Amino acid sequence: MILAFAHPGLVVPDLEAAVEFYHKMFGFEVMTNEGWENSPEADRAIGAKGSACRGHLLAGHNCHLELWQYQSPCARGDAPGTLGPHEPGIRHLAFYVDDCKSEFDRLLALGGSALGEPVAGVNDCYVVYCRDPFGNILELCEIPSADENPTRLAGVDRLDRFTGSQ
Repeated sequence: MILAFAHPGLVVPDLEAAVEFYHKMFGFEVMTNEGWENSPEADRAIGAKGSACRGHLLAGHNCHLELWQYQSPCARGDAPGTLGPHEPGIRHLAFYVDDCKSEFDRLLALGGSALGEPVAGVNDCYVVYCRDPFGNILELCEIPSADENPTRLAGVDRLDRFTGSQ
């Protein structure tokens, strides 16, 4: 049985700067310090050889976020900042905000960059694509309808038996 979505994980070139950005922009707080080096078990789990990294699990609002900085192996793919929103794979993380225009301005002031500009979408709720300081695409959007309100997500109550709360 699937219990819940756990977290997205972002690989970043500067772990401390990423923690600072995601804390200041979205209020994420560090929950754990993680990492490994010379770990055959970690290599087997992630499918890499000779991996070494450090990271954090962050908590914020209604989700967790993992941030990782790898020392090895060396990156071979394209940097996230070179990929557009149309490329295959996970292309963005979306965050509901109460005022898209002001949060967009705040993101820019914190070192993020614009991909688009805030525009009115469904029910005149604003949405915009932008990038964090490391090139990852973020979507800032106002909640367009009651059906998409995150407080309506099903299944969270089923986790009570695993956490001991009732």
